[in-house]
Amino acid sequence: MLSSLTMNDQTTFAELTIGQRVEQENFRGTIRYLGPVAGTKGEWIGVEWDDKERGKHSGSHGDTHYFECLFPGTGSFTRLSQKIDIGSSLLAVLKERYVNVGKNQGDIYIDDKKVEMYDFDRVQERQRKLHLMKNIGLANTNVRCADDYDETQAACGGIEDLDMTSTLISTWQDVADICAPLTKLGVLRLNRNRFMPLTEQPQFGASFQSLRCLALNRVYMTWNEVELLEPSIPNLEMLQFGFNLLQELGKIDGDASSPVSQQKVKGFANLQDIHLEGNAFRDWNQILRLSRLPKLKAMDLIDNKIDQILAPEDPEDFKSLEMLRLNGNTLQDYVSFDRLGLYPSLKTLWVGSRPVVSKQGEEDSGDQEVDPRTLIVAKMERLEHLNGSEVLPKNRLDAELYYLKHVAMSTVGMEASAVNALHPRFEQLCQVHGAPDVSDESRKATSDMLKDRLIAITFVTKDKVAGPPKTKIQRNVLGTMTVKNLKNLAQKLVKIPAMRQDLSFVIPDPDYADKTITVRLKDDMRQISFYEIQDGVEIIVLDKNKA
Repeated sequence: MLSSLTMNDQTTFAELTIGQRVEQENFRGTIRYLGPVAGTKGEWIGVEWDDKERGKHSGSHGDTHYFECLFPGTGSFTRLSQKIDIGSSLLAVLKERYVNVGKNQGDIYIDDKKVEMYDFDRVQERQRKLHLMKNIGLANTNVRCADDYDETQAACGGIEDLDMTSTLISTWQDVADICAPLTKLGVLRLNRNRFMPLTEQPQFGASFQSLRCLALNRVYMTWNEVELLEPSIPNLEMLQFGFNLLQELGKIDGDASSPVSQQKVKGFANLQDIHLEGNAFRDWNQILRLSRLPKLKAMDLIDNKIDQILAPEDPEDFKSLEMLRLNGNTLQDYVSFDRLGLYPSLKTLWVGSRPVVSKQGEEDSGDQEVDPRTLIVAKMERLEHLNGSEVLPKNRLDAELYYLKHVAMSTVGMEASAVNALHPRFEQLCQVHGAPDVSDESRKATSDMLKDRLIAITFVTKDKVAGPPKTKIQRNVLGTMTVKNLKNLAQKLVKIPAMRQDLSFVIPDPDYADKTITVRLKDDMRQISFYEIQDGVEIIVLDKNKA
């Protein structure tokens, strides 16, 4: 559990600090403890490693706990020695990566052995042009600190996009010092870094004045720290803050007894796009705290744990929000889509092919019987794109008419108030299309209409398109089904995983009577009606692993 690291000759134990970043053998970590360890001699360094496979324990030795690790088993103790890297300045790393890489293209042999020689003219040419570079990638390097302001500005002041993912930077002051000379910097990526916590609002001057996009995925900061940074990033348009274990947004100024949803996040006057994917949000009230950001148009909440959407509490809530991603959440019922339909500007929605993970509470409404896409389109009158596929006027008309009839038939005998409670859009759809006829004759006609909407297809497994069939299974499907859902159905029937399937069908060539054309179903988000699949078609299912 105790091992040895090495340091630069000039580094002493006294110069190390808690929170400092270090690297050894391409593994980066953060110093969490400095001092003695019971039962041993000398001083030790306790390191929390970024890589979850690198550590040996969680900050303990024997019966004593010395430091905390965010993830169990990512800590270890090490001695001060000569090989561990504590990092270099921006320009040193920049020149090493972009300048000192010139090699002579000619081969040179010494004692019959080929050797490589640096082409110094080429190196100098690169160095002369370094200041012209706009996009710089320093991910997984050991950048630690800034250089002289004037020297940095002269050397690389034209940088517009800087990637410093997973480095040895440990403080936001170091980030600000690095960025201050980069007056054109618009995009900054700091993913997978571990910064010392911000406890008070910093004074960074104009370091981030030009910044439009900031990526902070997997940095494990709190939202309170992001709010402390907000005054320093006044022109930010996109914030990526995914995979940071957030369950809630920190408390802000105001009455602590007021409802969570009313504790609105302030500032971020120019923010248009926020990415919060991969966190652990459950409560939509926490999301509503972002609802007054004045220019917010897009929000990514993929792979959180939200189980229901709440309606806007005020006409100002998310009044500019146009796009929302909700794939991978745990929505419990389709009522959430009625509520999403109340957000005035929401036009684009991503929810995946199975948006509701539990049908609990849907038995009374009968919504489980309806194709999810049809249901969502009918419930959200302003929706223009769903899961990447355009909602055409014809799609909307079909969805609303079918849903209107479905609701009327599944709620025969119910009080109007009860129907509207289960299906808030029903009355509105009646006003648009007229009240549906629920007589016995109409029910039979509706049943016949549904049969007419179904397409009979046959799944045929083969080793190749022109080869003999191996199995054939017939099913009736809706033309509104997506290719992705068709693959999921085929997976159940022919036992070939969806990701390995190559689907196609064969049609006669319109120009040559004795020829055929093979049409591949390449776009998972398209409805199968896009490919003009006809009743009776054979869908050929190939296994990519056997092709």
